[in-house]
Amino acid sequence: MNQSNFGQLNMRDAIHGFIVAFLTAALSGLVTVLDAGHLPTAGELKAHALIGLTAGVSYILKNVFSNSNGQLLKKDGE
Repeated sequence: MNQSNFGQLNMRDAIHGFIVAFLTAALSGLVTVLDAGHLPTAGELKAHALIGLTAGVSYILKNVFSNSNGQLLKKDGE
């Protein structure tokens, strides 16, 4: 996988991060609802959306502070 340079973020990284975040939140919410045996409430949907947003932002921050080799807090060439 071609990663962004340290301090930068390419569009592919951003899209990948939000896809992973959305799927994580949606699937964990589905499991929670199925375990409880009821349809999700608006509050539950909001909570899962917030989890997805948080996961997406975390992924993007990790990529911004990683170099093209995936090393955290190291510039390229170090």
